[in-house]
Amino acid sequence: MTRMSVEERRSALVNAAYRVIADLGVEGATTRRICAQAGMPLASFHYAFESRTALLRAVIDTAVPYDLSRVLDAISPETNPEGIGVEHLRANMHENLETFYAMLRADPGRMQATISLGIYAHNHPELDDAGKIMYERLYKIAGDGLKVGAARAGMTFDVDVSDLAPLMIATTNAITLTYLSTADDKVVRQLITAVVNVMISHAQLL
Repeated sequence: MTRMSVEERRSALVNAAYRVIADLGVEGATTRRICAQAGMPLASFHYAFESRTALLRAVIDTAVPYDLSRVLDAISPETNPEGIGVEHLRANMHENLETFYAMLRADPGRMQATISLGIYAHNHPELDDAGKIMYERLYKIAGDGLKVGAARAGMTFDVDVSDLAPLMIATTNAITLTYLSTADDKVVRQLITAVVNVMISHAQLL
């Protein structure tokens, strides 16, 4: 068996934890199950992490860049001279929330695990700060995307994007929960339209 470096062990355990959490929830993600999923002996766990809590922190830290930043980046399209104005911004927001939905349907486990981790962290003091940092990062990504996307459409917002960013993240969470609960495409698309309309109500030409 090839010897794994500490970083390789950490990466394998983080990825395995995501898969176990997606299937069994955070409470069901024991170190034994995570190690089994990663294909490594339980005894090797502490070579990579000092505790299960430390592993969960690493999983939470990985959640943001892996799952959502690439989606929310798409809110910021390349400048298009033919695409200036509110309808261009509206279409872009629709398109990219639809892109998020397509990614969710292709791999629902990761987003389910991310939301589960946020709830778990909020309810466990030893992880509460990690959960808050995760959402602060998400809000910043969403806010930056909204600001740049609006500017490239020749638009701006009449409120600070820090007030709109949480709504965007709440929307991705709501889309995820709706899909996991009912897989109702009609409801998801009604949600997307409603949220985009709220966003657009705050948009104005530069």
